[in-house]
Amino acid sequence: MGWAVLLLLFLLGLSVTTLASMVGLAGGALISPILIIWLGIEPRLAIGATVLSVFLAIASASSAYMREGRVDYKLALLFDALDVAGVVLGAYATVVLRPELLELALGSFLIYSGLRNMARALGAPDRGGAAAGGWTGRGTWVRRITDRRGRCFTYALGPREMLLAISGSFFSGLVSGMLGLGGGLIDLSIMLLVGVPFEVAAATAMFGMLLTRATSIAAHAVLGNIRPGIAIPLGAGAFLGGQVGPRLSGRVSPRLLKTGFSLAVSSLGSVLLIRALGALLA
Repeated sequence: MGWAVLLLLFLLGLSVTTLASMVGLAGGALISPILIIWLGIEPRLAIGATVLSVFLAIASASSAYMREGRVDYKLALLFDALDVAGVVLGAYATVVLRPELLELALGSFLIYSGLRNMARALGAPDRGGAAAGGWTGRGTWVRRITDRRGRCFTYALGPREMLLAISGSFFSGLVSGMLGLGGGLIDLSIMLLVGVPFEVAAATAMFGMLLTRATSIAAHAVLGNIRPGIAIPLGAGAFLGGQVGPRLSGRVSPRLLKTGFSLAVSSLGSVLLIRALGALLA
């Protein structure tokens, strides 16, 4: 593999993960198709390289967000509570259900969450909630996060939001197991829906993905899907992008980031919905 291709792989990992990590994502949904369609890499090798690069990007970005003090660790664990169960059921569902049915549900949810989050981003800014973290007498979980710059983010999850968070944990695992999409997209969308500030939601969703991604690397390595000549330059760029993205996100308006994320989510939802309807009605 020539130096030009190695440089191209490095730049691909750097550019995609820089932009993706700014909004709490890893970019795997973009990297894999580019490797297959534009660079002509065999699909299993492209997926193996993407899995490794995405993990490196997540680990790198998570460490950067942790240094910034923007990760809500308890919230991340809540959103990971039922991931494994969802992944197992999703993998089984691929045998007994048409994937288009889940694509239809996922597309509808992404369109709804994207449009609603965009309306919030373009509306009045969040003013925060209670002054201190903990549980209130009405079963509301109040969270308070102060980052390294001294910015304080306060938000509250009532019983309805807690139920939505736990359900979202299962749904993100289901999507990952059945469609192969990363669960971070679902987690971040739901965090925004329940009122978590974007700065905290992006960092926490990224950290949450780190907890569930390591096993996929071992599986692809055993299957021989990770080729060093492809994975190393791509992973190096992704690792660097995971450092750059979180630093840039602190210099960009949260409203702009939230609007951009909402547009991307709505667009992806539209593609999934159209594709699912086309397959079901064919």
